[in-house]
Amino acid sequence: LKSLTEACSVWTGLQTLLCSDNLLSELPTGLGKLVSLQKLELSRNQLRIIPVELGQLGKLKTLQLDSNSLAKNALPDDTFRGPLSESLEELDLSSNALEELPSSLGELKCLQRLIVAQNRLSALPGPIGRLSKLQHLDAADNQIPALPDNFLLGLTALSELWLKGNPMDRLKLQELPGFDSFLERRKQRLDAKIEANVVGRVDLTVCGLD
Repeated sequence: LKSLTEACSVWTGLQTLLCSDNLLSELPTGLGKLVSLQKLELSRNQLRIIPVELGQLGKLKTLQLDSNSLAKNALPDDTFRGPLSESLEELDLSSNALEELPSSLGELKCLQRLIVAQNRLSALPGPIGRLSKLQHLDAADNQIPALPDNFLLGLTALSELWLKGNPMDRLKLQELPGFDSFLERRKQRLDAKIEANVVGRVDLTVCGLD
């Protein structure tokens, strides 16, 4: 599949759209009219830009955009505003060529999982630190030297943070305000998994850093 037609805009009752493993290089703006959509999988395509109209999907909970060709200016800043900001729970942007993330990510009030690993990021935008429901943040294998000073203070649900493969000082990370609270939540999560016998391997490194 090399393209989606604008006629997809009539699929207003569609709840799940799975388009992974195709040759899509762009998306029709008509996707923004699929107001019932809850899950959109676009992994492993050739997407270069995401239409701002996706911000109109007020029921979308899962958006997978990993392993595409997203690079500079691929994510318009308004993409994560609008109705989408009230619904999205999981966003995967890993394995692209993104050099920066839009500050509007901080508008995603319901976001629980954010995966931006294996890009070319040199920083995480400060507004991400406002995501009070975020539990899992994976920014491994980028070029990030440090997190913003008060980044962890607002992430009051965060219990998984992966930063391996970044030029980051582990000791400075541990000195950030809010890091001790994060460690306590992390310990509680691991203890619960061990007690439930649902964990086969436990990584006790600090966020994957040596």
